[in-house]
Amino acid sequence: MQTKKTHMLLGIALLLSACSEPPPQPSADTLLTNGRIYTVNQSQPWAEAIAITNGQITAVGTTEALQALASDSTETIDLDGAFVMPGINDGHAHPAWGGLMAHYYCLFPASAPPEEIADTIESCVAASSPDEQWIQGGLWAATFFDEYEIDNPRRWLDAISGDKAIALKDDSGHNYWVNSRALELLGIDGDSVPPPGGVFGRDSAGELDGVLYETFAMVADALPPWSVDHYLKGVRFAVTNAHGHGVTGFKDASASETELQAYHKADQAGELKVHVAACMYDTSMEQDELPLEKFRLWREQYASEHLHTNFTKIFLDGIPTMSKTAAVIEPYQKVEEDETDNFGSLHVEQNELINWVTELDAAGFTIKIHAAADRSVHVALNAIEAARQASGENQRRHELAHAGLISTSDLPRFAQLNVVADLSPHLWYPSPIISSVREAMGPRGYEYWPNRSLLESGAPMLVGSDWPSVAPDLNPWIGMEAIITRQDPDHAFAGQGWDAEKLSITQAIRLFTIDGARALGLQERTGTLEVGKSADLIVLNHNLLEIPAEQINETQVQMTFFEGELVYTGKDA
Repeated sequence: MQTKKTHMLLGIALLLSACSEPPPQPSADTLLTNGRIYTVNQSQPWAEAIAITNGQITAVGTTEALQALASDSTETIDLDGAFVMPGINDGHAHPAWGGLMAHYYCLFPASAPPEEIADTIESCVAASSPDEQWIQGGLWAATFFDEYEIDNPRRWLDAISGDKAIALKDDSGHNYWVNSRALELLGIDGDSVPPPGGVFGRDSAGELDGVLYETFAMVADALPPWSVDHYLKGVRFAVTNAHGHGVTGFKDASASETELQAYHKADQAGELKVHVAACMYDTSMEQDELPLEKFRLWREQYASEHLHTNFTKIFLDGIPTMSKTAAVIEPYQKVEEDETDNFGSLHVEQNELINWVTELDAAGFTIKIHAAADRSVHVALNAIEAARQASGENQRRHELAHAGLISTSDLPRFAQLNVVADLSPHLWYPSPIISSVREAMGPRGYEYWPNRSLLESGAPMLVGSDWPSVAPDLNPWIGMEAIITRQDPDHAFAGQGWDAEKLSITQAIRLFTIDGARALGLQERTGTLEVGKSADLIVLNHNLLEIPAEQINETQVQMTFFEGELVYTGKDA
């Protein structure tokens, strides 16, 4: 009896012992070994090797430990000491539009002088077909008309445009420069009234000069519409551009229904090999309408595996350059002594904005609000605070885009209200656009983008390229260097931005990776290299934490992995 009981207890012990052992780990599809892997995971910052199975990270550790996961079918990549980090998540860009522009716009650099612009437009006019009424292009700089003293830009364009209607965007994407034929087709004459927040420029004689400030919807609705296939070509271009620069996720900061359709179509075809969050926008919003039901429909209709549609966009003001269209608390600097005070303007007034934000918040949308100066930032924070009070919670992370000018009293409200400061590092180092901001704002223009103060206050932040506005592509390395040095990475413009607001390399990397993932609503899925997350990672030509900050803009991506698939291999890989 005793022997039988002993055998029974032994059997139970063996069974329990077997149950307590972890199940055998499946072999990895891909094994990256002998790397210098910066995970951005605070509990395990560095590793040598990563195992990938079915697109997910299944192990992170030493090369010796992970070798056990290799089988005959495992692809093993010896990194030979190369630096690895999570893929970049760009929290503010316009990728479908940027790709479309690359294919279909008459483009010149923002630094182009009048002679280069004239040559470019004349070439585009000559190459156009006889039945084309419009030529769209850009991008002219904010300081262009001040620098070259063109009294009537409309007449200047008339002299080189033939019978074509010309519509050129500026480098901010907010303003148009058009010729007389374009004004005719737009139905704009000397008696026309601009939309809320908009301005029709005039020359010294009081005539329309063809510069249309803050009139995006008005002009866009009159132009020949771009089709889904046009935008699909743009999306394909953007995805390829993203992979080459190590970007594995981006947030489209203002997506029309046509752009949503293009992203959705690309995803259904297996071509959208990036994570995309789309901030839905409709031009009816410039006529003081909130298309809430339309947004609800789009959210359900176009969401897919890689397209996330729980986001919307509100344009609250313009830009604080010499166009003076951003809403400021103190008036802009005067050029002439008899000039009246100019405070910019709001596209949506405070009470209406409160209603919009409260309704969108209640419907479950995360809102990105373009608020580029201190008065618009204050008004936007007020609206979000009212929505917080109405809902009784503050978990949804609404964003204030281009919030570079913030009053001292409003800065702590970002952390208090859990509002994300959406910053564009391509815009804060010495450049023509910064020169224009300083000229318009005076001394306040030198205290622009309080990055360190925001971080130290506990404010959530994100960074984005804003491509194709100002930035020529999705390259994050120029912005990453600028956020640290506050200098022009290309050294074309001397001087420095707000030196006290520099960030460290580790702070910058977090902003470009996991904080970007939070902006996409995907922090549980990507942004760090840890077990269970998507295998979105990049291999670089140097270790960002060991090189001088002034060399970050020289970063070259050697490999980009998206969901475990090698989607880009650089020349030197």
